[in-house]
Amino acid sequence: MKKLILAAALSIVPAAAQAAPPPKPKLILAISVDQLSSEVFNRYRAGHADGLRTLSDGIAYPVGYQSHAATETCPGHSTILTGRHPSGTGIVANNWYDRATGQTVYCVSVPNQPDPDARGPQNLRVTTLGDWIKGVEPGARSFAVAGKDRAAITMGGKHADGVYWWTDGVGFTTSKYAGPVDAKVIGPANDFNAALRIAWNKRAPDLWPAVSKTCAALAKPYRFGKLDLSGKVPPQLADGATAKPWFADTPEFQEAFRPSPLFDTVVADFAIRLIAREKLGKGDATDVLAISLSANDYVGHRFGNGGAEMCVQQAALDATVGRLIAAVKALKVPVMVVLTADHGATDAAEREQDHDPRASRLNTRAFIKPLNEMLKARFKLKADPIDADDPQQLFVNAGPSPALYDDVRDAAIAWLRDQPQVKEVHGRAEIEATTIPAGTAADRLTTLQRMSESYDKDRSGDIAVVFAERTSFGAPETIHDYIAGHGSLWDHDRQVPILFWWPGAPGETRAAAAETVDIAPTLAAVAGIALPVPVDGHCLDLGGNCPN
Repeated sequence: MKKLILAAALSIVPAAAQAAPPPKPKLILAISVDQLSSEVFNRYRAGHADGLRTLSDGIAYPVGYQSHAATETCPGHSTILTGRHPSGTGIVANNWYDRATGQTVYCVSVPNQPDPDARGPQNLRVTTLGDWIKGVEPGARSFAVAGKDRAAITMGGKHADGVYWWTDGVGFTTSKYAGPVDAKVIGPANDFNAALRIAWNKRAPDLWPAVSKTCAALAKPYRFGKLDLSGKVPPQLADGATAKPWFADTPEFQEAFRPSPLFDTVVADFAIRLIAREKLGKGDATDVLAISLSANDYVGHRFGNGGAEMCVQQAALDATVGRLIAAVKALKVPVMVVLTADHGATDAAEREQDHDPRASRLNTRAFIKPLNEMLKARFKLKADPIDADDPQQLFVNAGPSPALYDDVRDAAIAWLRDQPQVKEVHGRAEIEATTIPAGTAADRLTTLQRMSESYDKDRSGDIAVVFAERTSFGAPETIHDYIAGHGSLWDHDRQVPILFWWPGAPGETRAAAAETVDIAPTLAAVAGIALPVPVDGHCLDLGGNCPN
């Protein structure tokens, strides 16, 4: 199950003898690249020439881990600056089924609020690095900027000074439930959005940069499900439409904007202005800025990660990260930068099959429908008893006959175990009984142990299903549909790079199975603060920074 990585990609370099610890930073910049798998990172690593090259020249774990099973955006982001697995953060999925209300809960929705668009960290059960530093250093500040609300909020934590995310048709927004919304916080975002609108009305921006020969060589047409894609860059737009200038007025532009390198460019532009406006790193305390770049995820979902589209996106990402690093270098203060990802991914099955015959596509609705029909007939139920927003995490709803819960669950498990696409099926009791011995490395975790790291008794499903490796979920028919994804407990979805850099960092690539939950305790040690709460991760030695 462990993914083999070419030795050349690891290029192990011995640690420098008695390397000096990184200086206490004035600014910690934590970057998450949504859906940056170790596979994709290592595939393009040799060609990085800008920001990703700089970070690789620090202390690099090219094959780190989001070690849990539920490899989705919200759970993954919740681990990065909390030091806790989703079992501790409570963020077990992007959405979960609330058994008390019978409603689906979005991970950063605000409980008991009449506004369905209210967003905040109320479902997050723990605090983050920014909260910790603000608790002990007067004057410390914490901000988060992201393409997605769930990324900004789960990295920003409980007491951020400003949390911003992109809202279609508006620009960068925030919510009173996520942080301050006074004029000092929201005014600059409104100004940025207005300036962007003026600029884009004058000239439609380029969604995609020029295509290199290397990337052009990957352009090849494929049929994904029932959807034919040319593989060319720029990709075809929704329904063959041509993007127009302003996102607020043209759905076609917005449809093409998120799955393009321009999305990351705009997030970085806003973050760089935030650094300058707030004079981050210029105070007496340590400031924290968390940034999540989301274009990788949208490109990967819409076009897969094995074609020309992801090749171009990786070159653009390298340049975008370079601009962020240049901005913090220009501060001329001690800084610490870490880059990782919320999860990995696999390419769309149809292209993946070119070199891995195990890859397959699963039509989720067609798979779950006969299960529900069988259960309704057998137990005389009127409504579907299985809620399957995610086929890997099933919720049992016996409706007006809760006494049937155990029987419905057991019948569902028996049916699932007979399906050829299914590798394993586990109920709640098995997962709850699972223990993880101290010191178990991420690459040694069993299936049940990975599930345990994602499990919360109030929010997790009743049945956990493991499908085959390299399974693509869904049946794409139009350009609006996703062709590839993530979410499984297999290593292609769990393995992510973890890169630490600061001016003067020694160049060292490590093969150890570091985890994203190690990032927060490591940064806390670098910042010189004691951990105020228990964490699941441990401090990674960057040169004598960890307490004895």
